[in-house]
Parts: sequence; structure tokens; C-alpha cells
Amino acid sequence: MRKKIGVLFRKTRKTAHTFERLQACKHCHTYHVLWDTHCEECGREYEPIRKRSAAVTRRYVQTRFLLLALFICLAALSAKTLAQLLIAGAVGLLLLTLFFLMQKKYGSYERDAQFLSFLTQEQAAIKTALVHHLEDVGADVKAQRIKDAYEKTREIGHFISSDTVKIRKIMFLNHFILRKDMELELESLIPSTYDKDFVAYLREVVKVQPSLVKKSVLDYVRRYKSYILLQENGEQLMGQIAGAALRMKPYITQYQDLIIEFIDYIPRERLLRLARLAHAHRHEGWELLYAATKKRIDTQYAFDPDFAGIL
Repeated sequence: MRKKIGVLFRKTRKTAHTFERLQACKHCHTYHVLWDTHCEECGREYEPIRKRSAAVTRRYVQTRFLLLALFICLAALSAKTLAQLLIAGAVGLLLLTLFFLMQKKYGSYERDAQFLSFLTQEQAAIKTALVHHLEDVGADVKAQRIKDAYEKTREIGHFISSDTVKIRKIMFLNHFILRKDMELELESLIPSTYDKDFVAYLREVVKVQPSLVKKSVLDYVRRYKSYILLQENGEQLMGQIAGAALRMKPYITQYQDLIIEFIDYIPRERLLRLARLAHAHRHEGWELLYAATKKRIDTQYAFDPDFAGIL
């Protein structure tokens, strides 16, 4: 059995949008999604991709302004009389004012539209950066820098959601001793098919951070229940997951079948919560769950004072 190691993960950045994780080097025309602040090629400081796009949009606006000013100058130079010159000047001033007002009112919409276009144009360069980061991960693995490899893959995973990346992260995470205070992920690791390494990781996560067990995890466990039960102590794992589902009433309603099937393996403290909830909501479609909970308590905890009088 592999000896696990204790680690302290680098804090991951919290962003409202995935693209905010992208940093750009305008000199080398490269991108970066990790935590370095300066380009490894030229040493210049990275800038947010939105700032890089805004600079491009600003040049577009400046170009249009210059073209408009050139048109006004040509109109003025073409004037043959003072009246024509005054008209050209007045119309030009009006056009410049309208241009300024339109930019002030609708400039933000244009920046957003240009940004989407910019992202599309830069897809190849961004993909190249991600491939380069994956090569770095490979080098870290060869050098046994598993923590670095996981942290880099975690950042890459915000942009690539393939099973290959997920399974890499799972395999890295299974090298570590997991703790309650760690910034762990679970939903983002769910593979599209059954994976024993994911189940091994799930077994550890449900011990230290059961709050990470959400609907997508419960759906995965229900789908691959027969495979999980073939694993050593598979019933105990299913009981722990069923116990984690007791955190939220909607989960209890939706996954009653799972809870009833593995009620004999639900930990005592979670069973106590289930008993209280089953008593409070027994007439809300929980009749079978109530009966299964009562049978379990009568069989195993009949003389336990904490369960006395609940059901």
C-alpha cells in the first residue's frame, strides 16, 4: 500500500468567471493560467486577459476616431466657400459629439462583444499554453513533485474538463493525507465512467468533508453501486455516503431508496439525525423511510438513551 504524505495546498484563486484566471504576456503573445506573475520567456509582468482585450478594443475605437477626424478634415479642405467650411466644421463637431456620446453609452457593450471575439481568436494560443502547462506537470511527476503536479493540474482543470485531467488529479490526490482544513474538490472530479481511484478518493473525502457529497456525487454512486459493492468494505462506504445525504431534506427525499438499502451501515450520529427527521416528516412521503429507520433503531439501539422516544 502506498504511503501517503501530508501536504499544505496552495490556495486557489476565486474568480467569478473562468477567463479571469488567464494571464497574458503582450510581448510574447503567450498565456498563463498558473500563479507566476512574470513571463518565463521575457520576464515581463503578465496582465489579465480582459486588460489585454481592452487594449485591443481601445485601438479599434481610436482607429475609428482617427478615420472620422480624417473625414472631417477632408470635408473642410474640400470647402470652397466660408459657408461650406462652417457647415463642414459644424457637421464634424456634431459627428464627434455623437461618436463620444455613443461610446460613453454603449462602449461597455462593445468591449464585451470584442472580448468574446478576442477569446475566439486567441483559442489556439490559449490551448498552446495549456499544453505547455501539462508538459510541466509531466516533468513534476518524473521528479516526484506530486504536490506541484496536482496544483498545476487543478488550475488546468478549470479549462479542460476531460476524464484524462480528472483522473490525473484523482491519482495525485490519492498520494496525500486528507484533512478537514484542506481545500478539496469532489464534484469537479467525477468521471464519466466508473473509476476505482475516484471511489478510493471518495472514501477518504466522505470521512473528512462529507459536505462535499452533493447531488452529482449521489447520482454517480447510485449509478455504479454494483461496482462499489465489489470493493473491500463497499457496504460501509455506501452507508457513509447515505449518511452524508442526510445533510439536506431534498436529498433525503430523492435518495430514499439508497438510504433505506444501506441504513444498516449509516454511522450512529447520522442515524440519530435521520430518526429525528423521519419523525418530523413521516407523513410527507417518508413512510417507508420511517419504517426502515424504526426497525434499525429497534434492532440495534433499543436501549440507547439518545434514541429513546424519538420514533
